[in-house]
Amino acid sequence: MKSYNDFAVQYENGMTIMEIVAKGTISRRTAYRYKAYYEELKKMQEEAGR
Repeated sequence: MKSYNDFAVQYENGMTIMEIVAKGTISRRTAYRYKAYYEELKKMQEEAGR
């Protein structure tokens, strides 16, 4: 979970997927998986806030 949270913070701060991967903490595949999860959570939050 810490790995995902680190990704989310970096992504929200404007880093691209490739910049996050270049740091070497997660693989590109994992980064894209986290991105999909992140976007789904945001979508669910928006729907719940309506």
